[in-house]
Amino acid sequence: MANRVTIVLHHREYHIVAEEDESYIQQCASIVNKELDEAMKGTTLSISDGAMLACLNVADKYSKERQVSDNLRAQLKQALDENARLSRELSELRREAKKAERAAKQEKK
Repeated sequence: MANRVTIVLHHREYHIVAEEDESYIQQCASIVNKELDEAMKGTTLSISDGAMLACLNVADKYSKERQVSDNLRAQLKQALDENARLSRELSELRREAKKAERAAKQEKK
């Protein structure tokens, strides 16, 4: 169900229709406002130029966070693969230990 949400970006109201709930849309608007205010601070940029600069800043942060996320995923996959390898190795060692134990019992008889 679509939600109608009013947000304020750089002192202007915008009406948004979105599937996400209002708190999420407001959170996104807050991020955009922060970036837009930072881009506009101490400059005479037009609102559209400031918005473009804010978009670039958000894209930069997104790209860097995505790199971190991709790196963490790769590390997790590597750890899971190593865990699976060690688990297989442990199972094999247990089988060999049982086999050796049975052989030792057979020798005692």
